[in-house]
Amino acid sequence: MKSQFVLVIALFFIAGAYASFLPDWTGFYVVLGSGFSLSLAVPAVWRLGPKRWVYLLATLIAVFACFYVKIRTPQPQVEDISKYAPLSNAIVRGQVIEAPSLTRSDRAKFLLEVKEINTSGKLNLKDLTQPPTTNPSNPSNTEAKPDESNKFVAASGKLYVTVPLIEVTGLRSGQAVELSGRLYLPNRADNFGAFDFKSYLARQGVFAGMSGRSLIEKGDAPSFGEWWFVSRIVRTHVMGAGVPEGSLLSSLVLGSRAVDLPSDLKDAFIQAGLAAVLAASGFQVTLVLGAAIALSRHKSLKLQFVIGSLCLGGYLLLTGASPSILRAVVMGFGSLIGLVVQRRSRPIIGLIVTAVLLLLYQPLWIWDLGFQFSFLATFGLLTTSRSISERLEWLPPTIAELLSVPIAAYIWTLPLQLLVFGKLSPYSLVANIFTTPLVSISTYGGIVSGLLGIIFVPIGAAIAWLLYPLLHWTIDLAQWVNTLPNASTSVGAINLWQMLIAYGLFMAIWLVPWFGKMQRWMIAFVLACVVLFVPNAIAQANVFQVTLPAFNDVPIMLIKNQNQTVLINSGDQQFTSFTLQPFLQKLGVNRIDWAISTDTQPDVSDGWNTLISGPVEISQFRDISLGVTPKPYQNLQQALANAKTPLASLKVGETLTINNQVDIQLLNQSPDVLKIKTGELTWLLLPNADPKSQQAISTKKDLLPKLSANILWWTGGQIEPAVLQAINPKVAIASATSVVEAMVNQLYEAKIRVFYTGRDGAIQWTPDKDFHTLRDQQDTRSPI
Repeated sequence: MKSQFVLVIALFFIAGAYASFLPDWTGFYVVLGSGFSLSLAVPAVWRLGPKRWVYLLATLIAVFACFYVKIRTPQPQVEDISKYAPLSNAIVRGQVIEAPSLTRSDRAKFLLEVKEINTSGKLNLKDLTQPPTTNPSNPSNTEAKPDESNKFVAASGKLYVTVPLIEVTGLRSGQAVELSGRLYLPNRADNFGAFDFKSYLARQGVFAGMSGRSLIEKGDAPSFGEWWFVSRIVRTHVMGAGVPEGSLLSSLVLGSRAVDLPSDLKDAFIQAGLAAVLAASGFQVTLVLGAAIALSRHKSLKLQFVIGSLCLGGYLLLTGASPSILRAVVMGFGSLIGLVVQRRSRPIIGLIVTAVLLLLYQPLWIWDLGFQFSFLATFGLLTTSRSISERLEWLPPTIAELLSVPIAAYIWTLPLQLLVFGKLSPYSLVANIFTTPLVSISTYGGIVSGLLGIIFVPIGAAIAWLLYPLLHWTIDLAQWVNTLPNASTSVGAINLWQMLIAYGLFMAIWLVPWFGKMQRWMIAFVLACVVLFVPNAIAQANVFQVTLPAFNDVPIMLIKNQNQTVLINSGDQQFTSFTLQPFLQKLGVNRIDWAISTDTQPDVSDGWNTLISGPVEISQFRDISLGVTPKPYQNLQQALANAKTPLASLKVGETLTINNQVDIQLLNQSPDVLKIKTGELTWLLLPNADPKSQQAISTKKDLLPKLSANILWWTGGQIEPAVLQAINPKVAIASATSVVEAMVNQLYEAKIRVFYTGRDGAIQWTPDKDFHTLRDQQDTRSPI
C-alpha cells in the first residue's frame, strides 16, 4: 500500500508539472478536474488500491507542481543581455560557465555568464596596448583611460556562444573572457517537427546567442579543477587506444557530454540503437559504487558509506550534473544509506522519490529527453526484467538475465521513442545484447585505466591499449548493424494518447495480478503494440498532405498521398540533415517515390547527396536541365547512379502522373514554370521569378492561358501584372524570408490570401484543414 501511495503522489506531481505548460490557467483547471474525477472513479473500480483521500491529496500536490513549475520557469531579467539583441557588432565580457565543446559545424560552443556589453562594437586600442596610468589624486590606484564613446555597460544573463575552434584553445570553465561578434535572438522552429532551439535555450535560462568572431582571455585559466582530471583521463585513453577507440573509451567512462566524439561515430551508434552506450548513466554509476563497496567490504559500514559517497561525488563532478547521472547518483546514495541502516532498499520507490526530488531541484528537466529515457529504462529494469527472465527459463540463467535487461529497457522506452522520433531500430536489441559484455569489460578497464592515468599517463595508457580490440569490435558492430536491410525504419510519430494508453497497459501488466498468467500478459502486450502501430499505419495509408518547409528563399514542397511521396527540391546539406530528414522520419517516410530538382546549384546538390546517403530511398529522380551542369551536380548524378536511382530530365509539356490525385507538368523551361495538381487544387511554381524571366513569360501568348491556377507559389519578388492576371490565384505563397511590400499590397487589394515562410514558418495544406501554418500552431502553445 505504501508503494501505491508513493506512486500515485509522484505520478500526480509529474502530471501537474507537465500541465503547467498549458497556456494561461488551462493547466490548473485540467489538473483540478482530472484529479477530482479520478478520486471518484478509480477507488470505485480498484477497491484494493489507494483510498479516495490519497487521490485528493495527490490532486493538491499536482496543483502545487503546476504553480511551482511556472514560478521556476526562467524569465529574462531587466538587464538581460537579450534586450540588446539583435546587434550586428557587439563586445561582451563575462565568465565561461562550462568548458567548450564541438558543434557539428566544427565550431566551439559554450555558455557565458554575462557581466558587461559594449554595443558600439569598438575597442579602445589604448586599453590593449598601453599600461595603466596613475591617478594623481590617488597614487596607489591605477586606472585605464577608456574612450568614452566605447563604454561598457552592466548586463546580466546567460549567453549561448559559438566561436571558431581555434579561439578556445586552453579555455576553461570559470575563466573571464571578452567576445566580439553578432548578437542575436534564438529563433523558434520554422518547420513542423524541427528542433525548437529557442525553447531549448530558454529552459536553461538563455535568451540570446552570439556568433563570435574573436575571443580574448581576460585572465589566466584555472590551474586546477575537475577539468584537469577529465583531460588527464581522456589523454590516457587516446594515447593507449588511439582515435576513435580511445575517445569511445572516455565516453563509456565519463559520458559523451564530457568527451567530444566524432559526429559520424555518434550517428552510427544512435542509428544502430546503441545511443545509451555513449551516455554516462546508471550502468557506470553501478560499476563505480560496486567497486567502492567491494574494495571497502572489510571496513566498517560507516567507512563504506564515506568511501562510496566520495566515489559517487567524485564521479558526479567528473561527468557533470546531467539528469541521468544525478538520478543514478541519488539512487546510489539511497543504497548506501540502506547499507548503513541495514534495511533492504525498495528500488522502485527510491526511483520515484528520486524523480520527484530532481524535479523539485530543476523542474524543467521534465522536458529533458535524457531524463525521460533514463527513468523509463530504469523503471523497466526494476519492474519487468525479472518477469522476462522467468519467461526465458528455457535458456541458461546467465543468458536469460543478459537478454532480459535490454528487452525490458527497450519495451519501456519504445512508446516515448515513437512519440519523439517516430523511428524504430529493429536490430537494436540484438546489438545491445552483443555489445553489453564488450561495453562492461571496456568500462571496467576504462575506469582502471583512467585512475592509473591520473597518477601516471603511460601506465593507464597501457591498460587502454589492451582494451583496443574490444572497443574496435564495438565500433565495427555498430557500423555493421547500420548496413543491414531496414536498419533504421521510420514508422511515423505517434500521438500522445497512443503513448499514454501503451504505458497504461504496461503499468497494468506490472500492478494488476489478473495479468500474471502468460496468456493475459501477452494479450495486454499485443494490445499495446496494436495501439502503437495500427493507427499510424491506417493514417499513413489515407493521408493527403502538402507541406512547404521554410528554408531561405528556396521553394521546397513535400506531397504525401496514397502511400506516394513527392519531394520538390531538398535545400542544402544542413537543412536536409537537421530538418528534412527528421520530418520525413516523423511522417513515417522510408521512400521518396519522385524527387524533382528545379535547380543545379552546388548547395542544392549537397542537400540531395545527403538525402541519398541517408536511410530514405529515392525511387525516381527528375531535374529541369538544359544539358549544362556544374561539377557538384555531376557528383549528384554519380551518387544517383551508384544508388541505382533512375535519373531523367523533365521535358516541356511532359506530365508526371503520380496517382489519380497528384500530377506535375513542366509548362516552360528557361524560365522554369511548373504546374502541380493536388486534388482539386492547382499550384503554379515560379522558382526564378525575376523581372527578366517574367517578361519572357508574358511575351509567350500561348503560355499565358496555361498559367491559370488556384495557388501562386513563388520566391517573394514582384510579379508582373500580366503574369498575375493570367494566373488569377486565390492564394499566394512565397517561399521567402520576406516579400516585396508593393507585391503584398497588390495581392491584398486583389483579395488574395498571402502566406510566406519568413513570417509564417512552414505552411501545410490538407483537404480537411485547408491551409495552416507552423506559427498558428505555436501561438496556441506556451512559449516554453
